[in-house]
Amino acid sequence: MLLKKMGKIVVAIACVLLIGGSLQSAGAFTLTFEDGVNGMPVTDIDGVSFKDFNGYDAIYGDSSTGRYATHSDDLNLSYKDAAYHHNGYFWLWAGNHADARGLVVDFTNDDGTWFTTGYSSYGIFQMDAYLTDGTRISVTGESNYSSPMDYLTLCTPENIFIDYVVLMGENGNNWLVDDMSGDTSGIDPDPPATTPEPGTCRLLFLGVTGLLGIIRKARQ
Repeated sequence: MLLKKMGKIVVAIACVLLIGGSLQSAGAFTLTFEDGVNGMPVTDIDGVSFKDFNGYDAIYGDSSTGRYATHSDDLNLSYKDAAYHHNGYFWLWAGNHADARGLVVDFTNDDGTWFTTGYSSYGIFQMDAYLTDGTRISVTGESNYSSPMDYLTLCTPENIFIDYVVLMGENGNNWLVDDMSGDTSGIDPDPPATTPEPGTCRLLFLGVTGLLGIIRKARQ
């Protein structure tokens, strides 16, 4: 079962999207989890909760403790056999009480139109977004065990919003997540964001992941 390091930071960032030949601004929240405490439940982030289907909170992991088989991609630091990858020192995992149903990321304000997370998984990793109209959209990523962290992104149809997101792995609780972002309001002081056009979702994701490196360097 995987363990990993994670802390918390929520910052407001501005992404520039090229939409129909014109430039538009979009606000976003970013969670790198770098303010967390190893082994403690993730309950200190306003506007969102992280719970398994048994009602237990997700757990912060801190690779700098040397307890976990992890590798920090951006810091190029390895611990034990470095099987699970993330950025920085901290990350989030579902905890010992979680089962194959995964982890629920539940937003206080159900007004988000896109959500991204980094993941490292032993087996296929799946992200399901349950929407405010009662439908569901899903995306899956290949196993990246012992490889750099990958990202999955979901965007909603126009005028439909994300209620909550479920994260799960093919082989149970053998995964971790890091570097989450999206446009749901109410997460710490983050303002509501404008809705990206479907064709710009990938562009938005690339802009957010690029800014994560800048944010981390500024904290060092």
